[in-house]
Amino acid sequence: MGRTSRILVLVLPIAGLAALWGWSDYRSRQGTDWLVPVAGYDPRDLLRGHYVEFTYDWPGEIDENDMFQPQFCIEGTPPTVERVVFTDDLAQCAYPARASGSDIYGFEGLLRGRLYIAQTRSRELEEKLRDPDLRGIVRVRQREDGLITPLEITFRPLTAEERAAREQPRETAAPPPIVITPAN
Repeated sequence: MGRTSRILVLVLPIAGLAALWGWSDYRSRQGTDWLVPVAGYDPRDLLRGHYVEFTYDWPGEIDENDMFQPQFCIEGTPPTVERVVFTDDLAQCAYPARASGSDIYGFEGLLRGRLYIAQTRSRELEEKLRDPDLRGIVRVRQREDGLITPLEITFRPLTAEERAAREQPRETAAPPPIVITPAN
């Protein structure tokens, strides 16, 4: 084996990895960024590192049955989400969003998300997530194929509307009556 062959054997895999990294970096920067309110936090994972796990709080009228559909249209002007509309035909959407079956949450990827954070920010984020006067907002990137990737989390004070909504008692259905059957 000549000297040129040995150099190529070493350089080609490194060049291939660099090209794959560059392509992956380029693709990760493509898409539309949205700001989505979140709720339901869990800022820890002892085995896989530090992260913030959350539930998206998509704006709009959302029926509980809709939340099991793995796709919807985002309406609004980026980065502001005005509402989401569940649909079976993503072709009619200006901003289609879909969950991936191979994502960490599978087809619940539009309901829940996970954002990895630096250990140095974990304590700060924990305190902010527990503060009832703050609202968590996640910036997500929506790719052309509809997949959503959380990028960062920020916080802002609650608006008067949000504060009033939190203080309203939730409507709950009355429990079913207790049925007592007489003993024979």
